[in-house]
Amino acid sequence: MIYIKNLRYIFTILLIVLSFHLAAKDERVITLEEGKAHYIIEVMKHITWPNDSKISEFKIVILSKDGNLLAAFNKRDNNMVRGKSIAIQQVEYLDNITHNVDVIVVGTSKLPDISKVNQNYSNALIISDGDVDKQNLMVGLLTSRKEIKLTINRENVISRGFDISNSLLDFAGTKDDLVNQLTDKDNDLNQLLYEVKSKEDRLTQLNQSLERNKQHLQQVLLNLSKQNNQLLKAHRQLATVNEQLAAQQTSKEEITSELTTHKNSLLAQQQLMTEKEVEHKQQQQKLTTLNQAIAANEAKLNQQIIKLEQQSETIEHKEQKINQQRTLLYISTAVALVILLLIFLVLRINIKRKQTNRKLYDLATTDGMTKLFNRRHFLALAQRELDQLHRTKCIAVVLMIDIDHFKKINDSYGHAAGDQAIINVANILQDNLRDYDIVGRVGGEEFAMFLPSCEINIATQIAERIRTKAEDLTTVFQQASIKLTVSIGLTARLEEENNIDNLLQRADKALYQAKNSGRNIVVVL
Repeated sequence: MIYIKNLRYIFTILLIVLSFHLAAKDERVITLEEGKAHYIIEVMKHITWPNDSKISEFKIVILSKDGNLLAAFNKRDNNMVRGKSIAIQQVEYLDNITHNVDVIVVGTSKLPDISKVNQNYSNALIISDGDVDKQNLMVGLLTSRKEIKLTINRENVISRGFDISNSLLDFAGTKDDLVNQLTDKDNDLNQLLYEVKSKEDRLTQLNQSLERNKQHLQQVLLNLSKQNNQLLKAHRQLATVNEQLAAQQTSKEEITSELTTHKNSLLAQQQLMTEKEVEHKQQQQKLTTLNQAIAANEAKLNQQIIKLEQQSETIEHKEQKINQQRTLLYISTAVALVILLLIFLVLRINIKRKQTNRKLYDLATTDGMTKLFNRRHFLALAQRELDQLHRTKCIAVVLMIDIDHFKKINDSYGHAAGDQAIINVANILQDNLRDYDIVGRVGGEEFAMFLPSCEINIATQIAERIRTKAEDLTTVFQQASIKLTVSIGLTARLEEENNIDNLLQRADKALYQAKNSGRNIVVVL
């Protein structure tokens, strides 16, 4: 209650001081119409329209036959509300209003039409110059004994989406109006606190999940290290088996050569036996006269047969050895197939490891939301490119881009809408890149571009194109259309300059100048 009384006293004192100031400045007594104009402007300063951010100029229509109020407005030196100008028009009939209006002042003679005005202009603030019933009252000016009294029907004003300051309710409303206003704001504050608590709980859960994922990643890296050691051991075993196979192949070739030699010897002996048989037939024909020669030849033939039998046994032994070698070859082939299978499994493990390393690299170098380079990787790439340009004496340009009034987007539509706006701006930057340009997200709503081998005028054209596309962009989120703009700071590499931090600081100064110059512009420094 003390706070409400203080507000009432402060507002009354401000009105008194302002009245004395106007009287001292004009050196004359303020008329009732000038007082009404003053009250209307003050009411507009303490009331916020539902689409206040989209209003560039307030349009006031005075519905009255009397032109004194319009003249009072024209005498004022400053008709500004929250930095926005005011356009005033007076009409005698309601049908003469041909455009959208923000404020309609219904004169005393037109008060019978107040119900029709409320019905036809639901988006406008209706100010009645005189007493009207509570159902049609929004803001009323009551004149009695050359004094002006301000009245407000809070329910009608709030129902149309307007927001009333506590100081105005304290001055012109009732205690119930002010209590209800404070109660509504307290409920909104409690809701915001609840949402903040929910987001903090969610953040705690995400941090716990991140810690678990980190531990899992460490375990995966440990398993990969063990698998790599096993792969090296298998590789050494494979080399040993290959050496054994080479030795066995050499032995096989030697045995095959020896077997061929024995086969040739056997063929020669078989041919010799054939010749001996022919000779034996000839000797049989001379059997009667050559018995002694036959006996000698038979003994010799017996020795040759024994030798042939020994050679046959040797051949059988060689064939057994060949069979053993064939069995060993089959075993070696089976071992080789097992080793090939192990090599295949190792290659599969290496492919999966490379895929994992690629994912880790992407996580370390790119921004997860916009898919642009993150700040650290952008600085590394830009510095490397700048070092090369320093050696070749080429020029380069750095752009700093920032979304204007980004906090207002988050506050008005939520952080999810803000994230969508950041993604849309990032898409615009990617669409305007050359193949060798570098772009990254270096802050919450802040981006940076590095344009190597680019003249300052070409870079300025690129920056203006980005600014225009951002201005024309409409972000649609949950049936809401969001308009935004960007401010851009631009600077070129100086001769012999090879430090990316210096370029970024200078571009950031240019961006700061763009912000101070009204935003939605490109500033070259």
